[in-house]
Amino acid sequence: MSDGARDLLIRGIAAAKAGERDEARHYLEWTLRQEPSSDEQIEAWLWLSEVAREKDEARRWVEEVLANDTHNPRALRRLAVLDGRLQPSEMIDPDHPPTIASTDGPIDVERFACPSCGGQMAYAPDGNGLQCDHCGDRIGVPSGPGALEVAAGDFVLALATARGHSSPQASPTFACTACGARFLLAPETLSLTCPYCDATYAVEQCDERLLIAPRSIVPLMVSQDEAGRSLTARSSHGAGDGRFIVDRLTAVYLPFWLFEMGGLIEWDVEHGGATWGGEDNPLSGSEPPPSPIAVLACSNPRPGFAEAVESIDPRLLVAFDPAYLAARPAETYTVSMANAALRARQRALRMTGEKLTAGSGGIRLSLRSARMVITSYVLALAPVWLADVRFKEMRRLLVVSGVTAKVCSEEQSPNRFAG
Repeated sequence: MSDGARDLLIRGIAAAKAGERDEARHYLEWTLRQEPSSDEQIEAWLWLSEVAREKDEARRWVEEVLANDTHNPRALRRLAVLDGRLQPSEMIDPDHPPTIASTDGPIDVERFACPSCGGQMAYAPDGNGLQCDHCGDRIGVPSGPGALEVAAGDFVLALATARGHSSPQASPTFACTACGARFLLAPETLSLTCPYCDATYAVEQCDERLLIAPRSIVPLMVSQDEAGRSLTARSSHGAGDGRFIVDRLTAVYLPFWLFEMGGLIEWDVEHGGATWGGEDNPLSGSEPPPSPIAVLACSNPRPGFAEAVESIDPRLLVAFDPAYLAARPAETYTVSMANAALRARQRALRMTGEKLTAGSGGIRLSLRSARMVITSYVLALAPVWLADVRFKEMRRLLVVSGVTAKVCSEEQSPNRFAG
C-alpha cells in the first residue's frame, strides 16, 4: 500500500464528508494517479461518485467499481440511488438499525367457513384447495410448484433500509399464554390449539404486530394419517423394549429465510499431507458458494426444525396466500433478515469447507468470504407435523416433515427415553 496514495485518499474522504466537493475531487483524482492498491482505487472511485455534480459522471465512477468488483455492495447501493430504486432518505445506519415497536389492538376476525354446512375448512394435503372438516366439500386456492410467481427481494437494497432490520407490516398474531409461542394467523381464524402445549383458545381478537409478511410458502403435502404412519414405522424399527405412543399430532408452519448466494469463496490450504499440492491439488483457489441456503427464522428452535427446513426443495415454493393458514397456524419469525444473512454466509462457508476437504486426508483450509455475496432473499413458510409422543412415563416432541413425511432428528431416540 502506497503511503502517499493512502494519505491523499484520507484527505479526499475527509473533504467529501465535510461537503467540500472540489477539494475532495482534487485529492481523490490525485490518489488515482499515484498507482494505488486495488482497495484504495475502489474507495476513491466510490467517493468520486459521491462528490460528482452530475448523475452521468457519478454513474461512470460506480461502473468503474462494478467492472472490478461485480458485487460491491456500496456500489450497488449507489447505483440503486442513481436509478431511483432507492431513496437516500430510506437508508439507515447499519450499526444502529431502527427499532419499530409493535402495536397491539383488536382486529375483526371471521373464519374460512364451508359454504355448504358452515364447518371449519383446512388446507387439503393433496393440494386441491380447502376442505371442510365436517362434510368434505372443497373450495380452490392456487397450489403446486410454480402456480404463482414468488417474488424475491433485492438483498442489497433491503439491507440498506429498514426492511432488512425491522418489521414494517401489520399482521394478525396470537400469543399462547401457556408456553409463550406466537403465531401468524389467517385473519379468518376463530379458534386455535397451540401445537406445542395443546392449550386451546377462542380467538376473539388478535394482536396486530408489525412483521415482514411471508412472500412464499411450501404447502402442506403430508396428511395427518401419512405422518402417523411414518411415526409408527419409526417406532417399530427403533431399538428398545416397546413402542412409543403418539398422543397428539398437530401441523404448524415454520418461518425461514431463503437466500440466493453469488460471488466466490476463496480458500488456501493451511496444512496438508506430503502429497497435497501440484497441478491436481492446488494450494489455493476459489469456489462458488452453495445456493440457495435456507435459514430457520425461529430464535428457539425445537430439535428437528432446522433439518425439516434446510431439506426443503425451493421449487416447491408458491406465492403466499392466507388460505394456507386455515386451521394451520404459522409461528412468527424472530430472526431478522440481516441476522439470518450472517448465518447463511456462515453455513455457506462451512458447507464449502466440508465439500473441499471430503476425502482429503485431514487438510485444513483457510476460507475467505469477502467476495461472497447474497443477491436476493425471500421470507417463506414450511410445514411440519409436531408429534407429542409417550414412551412409558416419558414424553417427547418429535418433528415430521410436512413435505416428505420424514421423521426429522429429535431430542432423543424415541425408544431410549431417559429419566
